[in-house]
Amino acid sequence: MKVIIPENRLEQLIFKYLDVKFKDLEQSKGEYNDIVFKFPDEEFGILGWEKPDFLYIYWKLIENIFNFIPIEKTEIKKIIGMYVGSRYKLEVKNILVATADSSALVLGVDTN
Repeated sequence: MKVIIPENRLEQLIFKYLDVKFKDLEQSKGEYNDIVFKFPDEEFGILGWEKPDFLYIYWKLIENIFNFIPIEKTEIKKIIGMYVGSRYKLEVKNILVATADSSALVLGVDTN
């Protein structure tokens, strides 16, 4: 079945998807990033933010959204950047994808 989603609703749909997916997401200090967003009891984060405006996105998140809504992956990266900027009040101008080989970019450090 093919569904047509108007462009102005696409951002809202992905934001809602991320709100549900990230409801348990926690912020912590990162080994390589200023802030790492990770799920409880996970060693690696799914997002990493670094001053002044860099966002690192773990590649599986982009794949998950692409499987949900098959749009260009560059558009998915841009929407995730807007989401992180608006939900966490962070400046996001540069977005990089952390691949399986560079997962250390989003490594979280326990601050306890």
